[in-house]
Amino acid sequence: MNRKQRRAAAKEEHHEDISEKLAMFQNLPSECSACIRPFDRKDKEMALTWNVVVRDTDTVRLYCPRCWDTAQAVVKHYEQEEE
Repeated sequence: MNRKQRRAAAKEEHHEDISEKLAMFQNLPSECSACIRPFDRKDKEMALTWNVVVRDTDTVRLYCPRCWDTAQAVVKHYEQEEE
């Protein structure tokens, strides 16, 4: 395989990866997965502050900043207890 073919193959692989991620955006819930607070897809601030967790290709979870901070604090506390 020459360099031109390798570059074309890498470009195609990257394009497929982006297409897959965009398709998963359609599975994004319309509310927080923990507290059921509504999520507005058109609100730029919400899009920048809310957290998306993808475990596999079928499961997409969305968390508001408050629930995300609470979960992070619980994980940190648990890790400190383990030490």
